[in-house]
Amino acid sequence: TKWNPPSSMTTGLDQVWARTLQENPNWSDDKNWLLDQLMVNNGSINYCVRWNTAAHKSTASDRKKIEAGLQRNLKKWFDTLVGFEGFPLTKLAVKVVGYATKDKSLIQGDTSAINIYTTVDGDGVPECDPRCYRATHLDGNLSDCPHGAAGRYDISLWLDESLEGQNAGYGYNWGEELAPDYLLNNLDIDNIHILQHEMGHGFGLLDFYDWVPQGQTSFIMMAGSAMEVTEFDAWMLRDWWRKLK
Repeated sequence: TKWNPPSSMTTGLDQVWARTLQENPNWSDDKNWLLDQLMVNNGSINYCVRWNTAAHKSTASDRKKIEAGLQRNLKKWFDTLVGFEGFPLTKLAVKVVGYATKDKSLIQGDTSAINIYTTVDGDGVPECDPRCYRATHLDGNLSDCPHGAAGRYDISLWLDESLEGQNAGYGYNWGEELAPDYLLNNLDIDNIHILQHEMGHGFGLLDFYDWVPQGQTSFIMMAGSAMEVTEFDAWMLRDWWRKLK
C-alpha cells in the first residue's frame, strides 16, 4: 500500500499533521511511541496491569480475556500498517507479564505466569517495577529488572477506581487508563472503543474535542463519534509511520 488516501481525506490529514506539530512540536524526540516499541520488540508488546480497585477481583478467566482484548484491539491499529510503505512487521504479539495491586488477595487463581507487584507510586497507586519498564531503559539494558528480560513491560493498563462508572479514559505512550467496570463489562466485545481510542494516543494521535478535520464526521480519535478504528484513523496512523520511519 502506498500513500494514496481518498481525496475526501487529504485536506483533513494535512490539517491533522499541522495540528500535531503545533501541539507536540518535539514529537520526534520521543523514542517511546507505540511504533517505536513495536519496531524494537519485533512486533511484541508487553503489558503490566495496575489494578487500582478494591471493588473488583481479578480472576484467572478475566485475566485471559484482558490479554486477548488487548491483543484484539491493538491489532485493529496494527493491521492498518501491515504492507504499508516499508512497514516490516506482519504479526503482533501482546502479552500481560504482570499485575500491580495494593492487596495481593485481589489477584485470584493461578498467578504462576505473571509477576505480582505490591508497591505503590508517590500517589499511592499500585505500580509495576520501574526497573522493568522499557521507557526507563531505552538502551535495552534490563539487568536491574528482578525478572530479567522476560519481566520487561512496555506499557501499562491502568484500571483506576476514580473512573468507576464513567465512559472515560486517558492514554499516551505509557499505556491506557480506563474505568475498571467499563473494561470488565466489555471484555467479550470485539471493539472496545474507549480502549482503541486511548491506544491511538499511544501512537501519538490527537484528541479532537475542540475541532474537526475538514470533511470528517466519524472516527475513533474523535471521542464518541465512532465505535471502532475507521479509514480516517488508519490514514492518520499511516501518516505517522511515514514521518517516523
